[in-house]
Parts: sequence; C-alpha cells; structure tokens
Amino acid sequence: MNIFLTFDYELYFGERSGSVQKCIIEPTEMLMEVAEKHGVKLVQFVDVGFLIKLDEFRKQFPILENDYEVLQNQLHQLTKNGHEIQLHIHPHWEDSFYDGSKWIINIDRYRIHDFDDASIKSIVKRYIDELAKYTDRKNIIAYRAGGWCIQPFERLKDALKENNITIDSSVFKNGFYESQHYSYDFRNTTNKSRWKFENDPCLENIEGKFLEIPIASRLNSPLFYWRLFLLGRLDPFNHKPLGDGVPIPSPGLRYKMLTKWTHNTVSVDGYNAVLLNNSLKQYQRKKLNDLVIIGHPKALSRFGLNQLDKFIAAQKEKHNFTTFGEQLI
Repeated sequence: MNIFLTFDYELYFGERSGSVQKCIIEPTEMLMEVAEKHGVKLVQFVDVGFLIKLDEFRKQFPILENDYEVLQNQLHQLTKNGHEIQLHIHPHWEDSFYDGSKWIINIDRYRIHDFDDASIKSIVKRYIDELAKYTDRKNIIAYRAGGWCIQPFERLKDALKENNITIDSSVFKNGFYESQHYSYDFRNTTNKSRWKFENDPCLENIEGKFLEIPIASRLNSPLFYWRLFLLGRLDPFNHKPLGDGVPIPSPGLRYKMLTKWTHNTVSVDGYNAVLLNNSLKQYQRKKLNDLVIIGHPKALSRFGLNQLDKFIAAQKEKHNFTTFGEQLI
C-alpha cells in the first residue's frame, strides 16, 4: 500500500484566524519530529495566497515581519529535509486584508470558480511563482482545492495544465456538502484509489492528462462524532486542536454528523486519528493500492500526533510511505 501523509498548511478562516505560531509553525515542527523519527516524508499543501498577502502587508505593518520570516524558514527547512510542498489555493485571500491588529477574512469569493477565467489563470500562475521560492518549480506537480471546491474542473484545467500541475488530490469518495460559500459533490466517484481524468476529477478517462489520487474516505457513525466532541470538552489538553483560531461556519454539518452516518476523510486531525489503522485495513480488504491521509497542522491535537506516531511505527515496515513526486519517478 502507498500511504501519503498530506497536510493543508494554513490558518483558520473564521472570525479568528489564529496565529502563525500556533496554527502552523509549532504543529508542523511536531509533525516533522514524528516524520524524522520514522524516516518518512510529508506532503504540505501550502496555502500560498496567505504567503502573498503576508508579504504585501508586512511592508505596511512591521509586526507581520516575524510571521513572514518564520514561515519562509520553515518552508525552506521542509524542502531541505526532503518533504514535499505542493499547491493549495484558498482564493479568498485576494479579498482579505490585515487591519493592523488582525486578518479580516472575506469569504464572499471562497471558491476559485467565483473569479473570471483570466483571474483564475493569474491566481494559479502567481501562486505557483510564489511557491517556487521554496522548492524547484519542476517539483510542483500536485494540487488540492481549498474547501475541496474542485468542481467544475473545466474552468481550472487549462490554468493547471499550463503550469505543469498533473496530479489532483481534492476528491474523497461519497463526499457531499452545499452551503452559501462552498460546495462539493463526489458521490459519483469511481471506486479506485487513483485514475486518469480530463474534465471531471470524479470520472475516469484513460486518455486524460490528469491523475486523481483521492483523499481516503470512510463511513462514520454518529456515535463516533459524539465521542469526538465530548473528549474535546472532557480532556481539552489532549483533544483540543493546537491551533488558536476558529473555522468558517459550516451550517448544518455538525447536526448531520451527530444524527446520521456520514462519509468523511481519513484524517489525523484530533480524535479522527484513532481510525487510521482501521481505515488501512478497510482499504486492504478492498484491494486498493493508495491511502491518502489528510491533516491540518492547525487542527492537530496531542492525541492525534500520538496516534500518528503509533500508526507509522506499526506500518512503516509493511507499507510504502510516499509522496506525489515519488509516484512520477
């Protein structure tokens, strides 16, 4: 089994974005310690729009200078240590700004599809140019859509193709959500763990120019989420996220998870990490060859990091911990 440890390297996007130190730097350092301990590599999908905005506003507000420097240093360190950094786009940064005391997050245009075609091409190219400051441009080959908003892919494909992005990892089987600001629908996705596609990442096309390596998914019971939320209240030291921000609202999502069986990603975030070994066994029973695990440094907990440590220790001699770049060698 190919196992990918992937993380969305970003702040929160709610009313409180959280600090760079608590949401990104410190939890990513903890992840690197676990990875170095076991000799495995991580994939960080970097929210490049934030880096660009930080660079812009640090000139006006010197208090941001340290945030910019520590992020630069960590991204260079990730690359130096052999970890992979790939493209993650949250285009709402185009409309967000720093007011002198905090980031004012505007999610009116949360999906890249909320921009016109020329702007989409500009965003993709500018963001890749920024990411190339930290890694060889030829190594930037994979994309993950912010909020999993990859559809309709036809509006994105030319911009990605022109910048040599050939792999997507935004889809997770049976995922579905609709809200005012973002939506995704992966209910018709193939049962494979990777496939070629052209115009729709959910539909296999053997002639397609793109490769989908989807995030692993599983069906969870309401009881699991009741336990998750209760542990966060009963043992916050171990189960609360390390990040100090708040997410954007997801109307109805928590109620749905607490009352119905729901499909979600296989994740290391918080209590979700307790399911890693079980998810691997499920994929083995289905004879699938790829397990893409997702996480967010901001949403990691001490419990989740401990579970990840145990998972890698138990599986590293049996399976291939890999990166997207290694799949193209």
